[in-house]
Amino acid sequence: MRRHDLVWLHPSASYTTPCAEPGSAAWSALADWLAAGRPLVAARQTAGATQVQLGLSLPLAQGRQRLSILVEASQIAEVRLPLDTRQCLAGLPAGQAAILLALAERIETSGARLGIYGSLAWEALSGEAYRHAASDIDLICDVANLTQYAIALDALRQAIADFPGRLDGELRLPDGRAVAWQEILMLGKASGKSVLVKGERDVAVQPLSGWLAGLPPLMLAA
Repeated sequence: MRRHDLVWLHPSASYTTPCAEPGSAAWSALADWLAAGRPLVAARQTAGATQVQLGLSLPLAQGRQRLSILVEASQIAEVRLPLDTRQCLAGLPAGQAAILLALAERIETSGARLGIYGSLAWEALSGEAYRHAASDIDLICDVANLTQYAIALDALRQAIADFPGRLDGELRLPDGRAVAWQEILMLGKASGKSVLVKGERDVAVQPLSGWLAGLPPLMLAA
């Protein structure tokens, strides 16, 4: 399980949240969400913690309040990757959907994967409104080698130029360490400059070249 993954709990799962008192509107919203069979999202885990940390964002009608949920690992029924791009396009204007579909297809030709998290993903999961006029669309791109990385960056650069709204998100390595791809694009060829690396349990600043050091030039078929 990595950050942004979708996590389903068993129907009878026990959980706690420090963000809402039992009986409050937020607590009831969380209970209703889980009763509907909807997933939570994996958050950054705390080193040494005995419980798994998950998250839920409530819709616009409830102020987009963010809830942190704690569960025992035994309460987790299923874990899946973030939603595929195609699962989130129905709520977008046709022109925007076409750009994101083309972006996903271009990235996937290299064997990398493009997913969606954040407000657009919550809308696709719930059918409720999460986005407002200034909302961006968060894209998570998983790359396993430098060829995929280069193709993804070039495709994302083109998508920014074509898309009428704001795109954001992360490029993620197989070990779960991720960097905002907008930050990488701003650096250009300056791979010696530092970036904010978001790990599964910590956040650190390190040279972009160091973050990329573990990627092979090309993933060869076995």
